[in-house]
Amino acid sequence: MNKFKPVSSQVDLPTIEEETLKFWKENKIFERSIEERPKDKKYTFYDGPPFITGLPHYGSLLPSIVKDLFPRYQTMIGHKVRRVWGWDCHGLPAENKVEAQLGIKSKKAIEELGVDKFINACRAYVSDVSSEWNWYIDHIGRWVDMEHAYRTMDLSYMESVMWVFKQLYENKLIYKGKKVVMFCTRCSTQLSNFEIAMDNSYKDIDDPSVYIKFPVKGRKNIYFLVWTTTPWTLPGNLALAINPDEEYIGVEVGNELLIVSKKLVDRSLDQDWVLKENYKGKELIGMRYEPLYNFFQTGDRDYKIYGADFVTTDEGTGIVHIAPGFGEDDYELGQKVGLSIISHVDDAGKITEEITPWKGMYIKDADKKIKDDLIGRGLLFRSQIVKHSYPFCYRCDTPLIYKAVDSWFVAVNKIKDQMLETNNNISWVPKHMKNGRFKKGIESAPDWNISRSRYWGSPMPVWECPCGEIFVPGSVKELEEASGQKITDLHKPAIDEIKVPCKKCQEKAVRVKEVLDCWFESGSMPYAQLHYPFENKEEFEDSFPADFITEYIAQTRGWFYNLHVISNALRRSESFKNVVVTGTLLGNDGRKMSKLFGNYPDPKMLINKYGGDALRLYLMSSPVMKGEDMNFFEEGVADNYKFLLVLWNSYKFFIDYASVFNFDPDKFPLGSNGKFLKVMDRWILSRLEQLALDLNIAFGSYDTIQISRLLKEFLTNDFSTWYIRRSRDRINNSGDVVDRNVCLSIMYKVLSDYSKLLAPLAPFISEEIFMKLTKEDSVHLQYYPQGDKALLDERLMEDMVRIRQLVEMGHAKRKEAGIKLRQPLLKFTYSLPEKLSADLEQIMADELNVKKIEYKKSSLNELKGDVDTNITQELKAEGEARELIRNIQQMRKVMNLTLNDKIVVFAPNLTSDEKLIDFIKKQTNAVKLQIAETLKIEVV
Repeated sequence: MNKFKPVSSQVDLPTIEEETLKFWKENKIFERSIEERPKDKKYTFYDGPPFITGLPHYGSLLPSIVKDLFPRYQTMIGHKVRRVWGWDCHGLPAENKVEAQLGIKSKKAIEELGVDKFINACRAYVSDVSSEWNWYIDHIGRWVDMEHAYRTMDLSYMESVMWVFKQLYENKLIYKGKKVVMFCTRCSTQLSNFEIAMDNSYKDIDDPSVYIKFPVKGRKNIYFLVWTTTPWTLPGNLALAINPDEEYIGVEVGNELLIVSKKLVDRSLDQDWVLKENYKGKELIGMRYEPLYNFFQTGDRDYKIYGADFVTTDEGTGIVHIAPGFGEDDYELGQKVGLSIISHVDDAGKITEEITPWKGMYIKDADKKIKDDLIGRGLLFRSQIVKHSYPFCYRCDTPLIYKAVDSWFVAVNKIKDQMLETNNNISWVPKHMKNGRFKKGIESAPDWNISRSRYWGSPMPVWECPCGEIFVPGSVKELEEASGQKITDLHKPAIDEIKVPCKKCQEKAVRVKEVLDCWFESGSMPYAQLHYPFENKEEFEDSFPADFITEYIAQTRGWFYNLHVISNALRRSESFKNVVVTGTLLGNDGRKMSKLFGNYPDPKMLINKYGGDALRLYLMSSPVMKGEDMNFFEEGVADNYKFLLVLWNSYKFFIDYASVFNFDPDKFPLGSNGKFLKVMDRWILSRLEQLALDLNIAFGSYDTIQISRLLKEFLTNDFSTWYIRRSRDRINNSGDVVDRNVCLSIMYKVLSDYSKLLAPLAPFISEEIFMKLTKEDSVHLQYYPQGDKALLDERLMEDMVRIRQLVEMGHAKRKEAGIKLRQPLLKFTYSLPEKLSADLEQIMADELNVKKIEYKKSSLNELKGDVDTNITQELKAEGEARELIRNIQQMRKVMNLTLNDKIVVFAPNLTSDEKLIDFIKKQTNAVKLQIAETLKIEVV
């Protein structure tokens, strides 16, 4: 009875993957892979929570595959790996989706609807997760517990976030202050610099480029010439800034004198001018000018010239318009010299009522009105349109503004040195990220603005009393005890109803209105996912810092950075030991993937067509795994599907012959037959050990490209193309039963071990092959082969490399002479410092189809090889016989004959050489050869 079931050559890998998924679920293989590993040998990775909005795409599937690859490997080397999914439920991504559902477009509309109704709509939206996520995660072969996923909206998670906030607050790392920040007028909230820098949310836009004349006070027809692209900020002007070290000049244009940078005069003026005066920048400091507008009360320090080192001569006029309410440099200069602060724009981006001519007007609409006003007053020198890069909201795609607002901040600057020091403990892939993008991001990072003037998020856990006292609870229990009220929900508006009696004055302290930046929540994930420190203390301490995390490159300024800030603030430690940074996947035309562009294949269609293994192989072997951006091509997945077919055909080759000869590996174990091993057997076993050793190193280095390369090269170059092809004659109707069984046992060993080695990378096909071969439990419950250096035959492996190089030389000579490989030749001559063994020379002879090998000693360490291309009549006859064999084999294949099917061959011009006739019969499983006009075969 055959031990092995027949294998079809018409394999449908996606169908096999469906069957494998069913097997995994029915037999709880994923659950067992965790349960059957020891508790005291843990490996931890953090699963960064994706936004719950939208459907999976290649960009979200890529990190999911990496998050599966390494935990599978770690499980197979004996670790218990907790794998729990997470959802990022809060923040603008969810709010914007709900606004669209409700048909509202502003905070004002939310307030009119009712915050409670809006929050309920948000809760309902994020609770309705698409089942598509489960389908995709299953079909890329990822094992993760989605049923018990942590959610950032859960009370337990939010309580841990509250605790994190309090720890930072008590460590004097959180403060309230007024700063100029990026502000979205559509969402009516402030944003962090890194949120915009993450995905480079900048676009080239056209803006007005205006040159304004600011009248010098007390001097008629003399002006400071100032450039700006934001005319709407001019009502907020309070100063002008120059560079003290630059040279400035007064030039006459018509009957007016304009003061401008000497270096920029020709770029600033569009008409003839005459030089009249020269100034050092520092000579202008302290001069006063007439304000353009007088809508607000101002102070004595306003409307003067100040020196500032941020003024450059790269663009403009060398004189900068200062509006402290709308620029970072402006605000800092204003604080330094004591300027007033004017904010004439509300949170919706509309001009406030103080600016009577344009009140209620959106800022960009006010640009033209302000320009017209300046023209009418003779203060607009020139105007044009300029194209420049400008930041947009990463969620609603609205142009951002810089606006001075009261916010809460994490004092990143206090812990920067520590963050840089702990970064040295982290292993980065690719390595340059460590001291490149990530380190530079830390060095240049401002304090982190963590408050958002929104609704759906963890509340700022701060209660303020009119007397100035502040209460910051670190738990629900602490808040309940302080307020005397039961807390069941930390969301707005319920949390806003909680009042806390002030211990100092007994007045009621009220919670500040803002919610936390959702990135603060995701940065708290290591603690909040386990409800630490309220539960799971031991589990957390055993698993921190994480052994491994991965996401795409933008997270160096996002999640990786947030994790690092909070862990350093809390524990003076890094939060992860190893990190793999992927690049960004682009469409096949190099643009962002978009349905509008039609520049990428539908992910579900592609997976149904090629399977999850092919997609995994394509992505894990690509440059995107070294942090490089990559165009996604379906052809790349198709190429990796072909590789899987090579593996399948190698597996089928073994099954076919093992079935024909009733081979049973249990009755013919490899270990008891070592003395019968031939040189090819010893070589492939040595290469198998080397592969295992190299793969463990590559896995330890988190190098998916090397992992993929090693597995592909071994299978295609060594096992399929070399060992199996060179061993066909040992199996096919071989009279030497022992040698045939040795060869089959080698193939069995290689295929079963290779399935284990491949399992973390291609979990579906490796499962199918391993279980059908061995009849053992799931390959993913096995232990990963470690390799044994003692079993390596270094000299044999080196000699085999030389042989293959010599064979390539011989093939090249044949090609040059136009002689097919099926045509036998007389001899091949090679030169090396040392003669190869007779076994190795025979391999060369067989591969090159020559009758003998000759050796010439070489004093140089170089390879040389030459083939004798003279063809005798005897050689020609053998070549014709081999050509006939090839044609017959092709006909057998077309007729779908099995190895056991015997045939009669009818052929013209048959040889009379009995040896060649016997050779043809043996190679084609023919019982008889007959002369006929045309070639045909019949099954006996």
